[in-house]
Amino acid sequence: MKILYIGTDVETPAHPLVDYQNDCLLIGLKELYGDDVVDVNRRKHLYTDYPEELVPKNYGKGFTVTRCIEEDNADRTDIENKIKSKYFDYVVYGSVWRNTDYLKLVLDNYDRNKIAFVDGDDQTKINHVVKHGALYFKRELMYENNMEFEQYFGNIIAIGFAFPTKKVKFDTPKTQFMAQSIPGNPRTYIYNNEQDYYADYQKSQFAITKAKAGWDCLRHYEIMGNGCMPLFENIHECPRHIMMHVPKALLTKIMFWHVNDQKWLMREYNYYLEELQKYVVKFCTTEAVAKRFVSKLELYK
Repeated sequence: MKILYIGTDVETPAHPLVDYQNDCLLIGLKELYGDDVVDVNRRKHLYTDYPEELVPKNYGKGFTVTRCIEEDNADRTDIENKIKSKYFDYVVYGSVWRNTDYLKLVLDNYDRNKIAFVDGDDQTKINHVVKHGALYFKRELMYENNMEFEQYFGNIIAIGFAFPTKKVKFDTPKTQFMAQSIPGNPRTYIYNNEQDYYADYQKSQFAITKAKAGWDCLRHYEIMGNGCMPLFENIHECPRHIMMHVPKALLTKIMFWHVNDQKWLMREYNYYLEELQKYVVKFCTTEAVAKRFVSKLELYK
């Protein structure tokens, strides 16, 4: 499958180069289709030729998403003519609030069921490009906040973050109860490299997480992808259409028992952890999010 992936390679104070939804989806599509996925604005920080010394200067210290894609032989030449000739099977706008290059050309040459817009921002409002009738993938999806676009709700689909498939690791023995990092407490942000940050989760039974600017947060996936059990504050309040492929029911049970009967939770810890890990592999990797994304494209007529 040939996909033109239009992201952005421009960094501003308001829009860092690292853009988690954009990055997670592109990593997953590359895992599935390799160089047939052409990120015309090369997401340079995702590739292994990105200088290691620049990684910590990125948003979130570059943890998790940087340097994930090992090969890059994608042909980024003659994009306008390729659009005109419908060379690509699909055109994906990976960050609709940041970049809509070639939009008129794409709309003039592609059927709407061959175009997708991805909105990974924390805000719940919908971008006006939804009016073009293509599929619109929204991370912080709250229909009740977007009644202006009620007629387009059939085109709006939930999407979420993910954990890089090749980084999933479940086999580290547990040697401590709680991970060091606590969201919202900068004094606990003590790790300067991904390896040490992951190691803390891998050896911990539990880690605290919560909604921040949005409900979906890469931290949730970093915890689960490293074989640690999240204690997710107020998970029972998460809106229905946000984090639809995170095991919210299971995390709600875990949080309930943590608050009400920790001894019981510890007796059942291995069972819950195994269930969580099976769910992560099936639904929460970058490959899984990309497969769901493509399946929605192929179903849309």
